[in-house]
Amino acid sequence: MLNRFISNIESGNLFNQKDNLLLAFSGGVDSVALAILLLKAGYKFDLAHCNFNLRGKESDADEKFCNDFSKKLKLKIHIKEFDTKSYMKIKKLSVQMAARELRYKWFNDLVKKNKYNYILTAHHANDNIETLLINLVRGTGINGLLGIPAKQNNIVRPLLFASKEDVYNYCSENKLKFRHDSSNDEVKYARNYLRHEVIPGLKKLNPALESTFNNNIKLFKECALITNNYIKQAANVTLIKSEDSLKISIVELMKQSAPGLLLHEWLSPYGFNSTQTTQLLKSLKTTEPGKIFQSDTHKLLIDRAFIITDKINPIETENSFTIKSVAGFKKLPVKIKAEVINDTTIIPDNKTVKLNFKALVFPLVLRRWENGDKFMPLGMHGFKKVSDFLTGIKMPLFEKDKVWLLVNGNGEIIWVTGFRIDERYKITPKTKSVLKLVIS
Repeated sequence: MLNRFISNIESGNLFNQKDNLLLAFSGGVDSVALAILLLKAGYKFDLAHCNFNLRGKESDADEKFCNDFSKKLKLKIHIKEFDTKSYMKIKKLSVQMAARELRYKWFNDLVKKNKYNYILTAHHANDNIETLLINLVRGTGINGLLGIPAKQNNIVRPLLFASKEDVYNYCSENKLKFRHDSSNDEVKYARNYLRHEVIPGLKKLNPALESTFNNNIKLFKECALITNNYIKQAANVTLIKSEDSLKISIVELMKQSAPGLLLHEWLSPYGFNSTQTTQLLKSLKTTEPGKIFQSDTHKLLIDRAFIITDKINPIETENSFTIKSVAGFKKLPVKIKAEVINDTTIIPDNKTVKLNFKALVFPLVLRRWENGDKFMPLGMHGFKKVSDFLTGIKMPLFEKDKVWLLVNGNGEIIWVTGFRIDERYKITPKTKSVLKLVIS
């Protein structure tokens, strides 16, 4: 086991003898085995133990065991207690997710403070199987079949080569004591159900299950290289991406050999599941523009030529803002620079407008547009509904919700911000005082 352990670290270039390591140490069989292997191999490391206070006296006994273990082997140990239940309620997280967030935040704090090179965890081959199966059950693309990475940023998992049975045998042969977490026996958790109910049945079909899965993962990684290269190439001609949104050309998407795969890979980071992407692909062939899909964080619209996603923003507490003077433009949700000038040069840019300052009646109002709003678009001599104007410029349905109107003190619409001013507020060569507004 020791020789395989050292060989795995060296061949994978996971870390070296000069590195300062931090081992996440629960006191369980996996972390005890990893600690002893690290000691025998001559690596420098300290321990970090989390007491999540979820199992009463059992949690306290785990902490004592870890403390005694470190003293016996003359290892430095960091110990921290967490109020996990309160954190769960505040953050609205499951037990597992709350513990994970607390654990890694503290680990990263220790890394910065003590200048550790890597955080080590004791995941093994059976954890890899469980992760892959969970991903398959929940729905995944090719990257979900790659299992747990041996090295990811500053987190390293040097035991992935070994099975759970290997770990138990190593502790037994070396007469190593360890703690047992009773919560790992509760099959109400998905991972525990797989561990105790599903995987033992699979091992009856294939006793070398861990080895088979490790080989499969290696093949999946090679498949992922090919697939990800295809996705990258397709993105160059099909995808427009910003920080919170995507714009996918429907024509270019449907030219691709695997449009369903592309939709899954591009949309899953925005919370859309495989069922939704399947329905979306079907809708592209049968539905008129305007159909909307929604995830927890984003909404998606099938527009005329594009699939458009956008982040769902919290409902604004205020939809109307009063502007008492030119200086009041500095305090708006829309970033608008305002200044009074005497330059009447026309600027052909909807983000920059010049208004007849003398026609303005303060206070002005910046508000969301409403059904029934009308204005006289620049260049016209009749009124048009704002809703019809936005439809006329082919604005995507949910983009309309973001449009603000600048309204005069007399109730007249001055500017559909970012798009068109009202004819009644345009400047002429005779205009003496100009309000210049620039959306930044």
